[in-house]
Amino acid sequence: MKWLKKRDVVIYYLLYKKFGYDEFNLGEAIDTLSPYFSKKVILTSIKYMSKRGLVTKLDNLNYRLISFEEFIFSISFEYLKRRSNLRHKIQL
Repeated sequence: MKWLKKRDVVIYYLLYKKFGYDEFNLGEAIDTLSPYFSKKVILTSIKYMSKRGLVTKLDNLNYRLISFEEFIFSISFEYLKRRSNLRHKIQL
């Protein structure tokens, strides 16, 4: 399991402060984040967060943030499930 980079967390936070859980498009995201990051970094980070499940891609240009609590629950559930299986195997 790979955790998010600090940069991705900051980008998520800035997008959350601006849009909440409402739909936004890439142009709006670039406008919001361009004082801090390059266009390439913004697009790469949004694509990465989409793969990780923190951002939902609605169509070609529109996205929506997922609740951070929901994201942490989903990755921790998989992690704990894997840990319990490993622990069970070790105890046998």
